[in-house]
Amino acid sequence: LCYRYPEAEKNAVDEVSMRVKKGEFLAILGHNGSGKSTLAKTFNAVLLPSGGKVYVEGMDTMDESLLLEIRRRVGMVFQHPNPFPMSIYDNVAYGPRGAGVKSRSELDALVEDSLRRAALWDEVKDKLKDSGLSLSGGQQQRLCIARAIAVQPEVLLMDEPTSALDPISTVQVEQLAMELKRDYTLVVVT
Repeated sequence: LCYRYPEAEKNAVDEVSMRVKKGEFLAILGHNGSGKSTLAKTFNAVLLPSGGKVYVEGMDTMDESLLLEIRRRVGMVFQHPNPFPMSIYDNVAYGPRGAGVKSRSELDALVEDSLRRAALWDEVKDKLKDSGLSLSGGQQQRLCIARAIAVQPEVLLMDEPTSALDPISTVQVEQLAMELKRDYTLVVVT
């Protein structure tokens, strides 16, 4: 696998070959600017390879007809919390709605389950109509984790999920990652 940004003189990711097995916990470590985040973003086709191939359960990320399914199977949590400018409920329900879930009771169950798994339910259960932007940084990041797992992915990519958080929120997200690794193939950039 290779990836080169259009304006760059050399590859950001150069000749990487690897296999991540279902259920594994993979940490991608390296210095700033070493291509860690770029590599992770090729796993769910946020970035498409300049050379080589990325397959998710046999599906080629270069096949445009498979992109929605690949992105459903490979959830992504970015470095900085990025809740949508909508309610907490709608942030979590966004993906399932896009996948065709219409039933209010099914959405309610998915939202509650996802917020519980992201260790956020007890803090927000009485303010689901409030904006996701009204939460603290650590809560916003856990909201983004809930949004990512609401579509029931098989792989969860976490790109430096604690880099923008205070020490207490960092511990909460790190503990959450340790719990999530039981249910997902977890790839963490750090």
